[in-house]
Amino acid sequence: MENERLNNYPFVMFHGFAGFGENELLSKYVPYFGMFSTDIKKMYAKLGTEFYTPSMSGFSSMWDRACEAYAQIVGGTVDYGKVHSEKMGHARYGRTYEAMVPDWGQLDEEGKIKKINVIGHSFGGPTVRFFVNMMIRGSQEEIDGTPAEELSDFFKGGHTNWIHSCTTLASANDGISFLYAIEKPAPYIAKGLVTLLSVLGNIPFGNVYDPMMEQWNLGCRPEQRKWTNLKPNYKDAKRYYESEDCCLNDLYVHKARERMADWKAFENIYYFSYSATRTVKNAEGNYVPVKEMIPLLKPTSVIVGKYKGNPEDANHAFIDESWKMNDGLVNTRTEQAPKNENWTPWAGEKNIKPGVWYDMPTEIKDHMSYCGNGESKDDYAIFFYDILRRLQNLPSIDL
Repeated sequence: MENERLNNYPFVMFHGFAGFGENELLSKYVPYFGMFSTDIKKMYAKLGTEFYTPSMSGFSSMWDRACEAYAQIVGGTVDYGKVHSEKMGHARYGRTYEAMVPDWGQLDEEGKIKKINVIGHSFGGPTVRFFVNMMIRGSQEEIDGTPAEELSDFFKGGHTNWIHSCTTLASANDGISFLYAIEKPAPYIAKGLVTLLSVLGNIPFGNVYDPMMEQWNLGCRPEQRKWTNLKPNYKDAKRYYESEDCCLNDLYVHKARERMADWKAFENIYYFSYSATRTVKNAEGNYVPVKEMIPLLKPTSVIVGKYKGNPEDANHAFIDESWKMNDGLVNTRTEQAPKNENWTPWAGEKNIKPGVWYDMPTEIKDHMSYCGNGESKDDYAIFFYDILRRLQNLPSIDL
């Protein structure tokens, strides 16, 4: 018989690169977590559990994305930080939201703090890990450089008991090799994409899929959009791409390692990482996609599956044969538990401890399987039900 659940904390899901959240019209028809399979938000609602997917920019840095998520969860205006925004050269404040979880961090009837479970897919993985670290440790740079009355609670840290668990799905926990493999054309691709986003963010279609990059002057807020605003913004697109605040700087392996070097697993939070592959090793020693992989990912899978680094470049030198296995875009090895933090292979449901990353067995899936693409309704629902059941049966730990 299944144990009575020990908690019923809300789930907050962080989408990945180029993803979208529940504030965008696209989510009403093709939810990011469910797509054409099982809408997990509706499934959790039927089970009596809150489920939220904040709308963050699919192209901004994990810092900016985490700030956007925080404002949506607690309610209020997005504050990217006084020091950060001045250093990066973009606007400090963003949109204003009503709270998704207005009682987050408050005491319930039993005198216990209401927590949340956070889950990140793809680039949502490093974003959610950044989010957890900021919630607990804060930013000393923002504290030192911001008048006390202006400082966002997000940057103050000290929210030690606000998060129950942190889970990553096909996450770039150690960066990705794909960016090295396409290093020569990458600047042209990126600049073209961001220029396109500057147009999309200015026209009403942006309400369907929202770039959310107004802090860089790449688009405007939904109520200001007009079909006549079709002029691309080359200048600010270039400025964003060349800044240290570009999302690509969080995904290059050497830069990701610099940013994540001092992150750690906190002793009162439960951690789980899920990895996947739909590739096999061929006669040449490269990893190629199997036929079940969705067609969209097969070209990138081939690129990742044969790239083995460049020993003459210090930034590439650590990419070796172990990076070839992939899920169509992200290296399987980088999706596993962060090796610079406390971790252990998954060994079953008994004796799960906080403060330890549990590295789940690699699954036969591709990158978009965790969004429901190509998954049967039953399989996808069972996967998320297992996560729900496990986390609700783990005791809440307060420090």
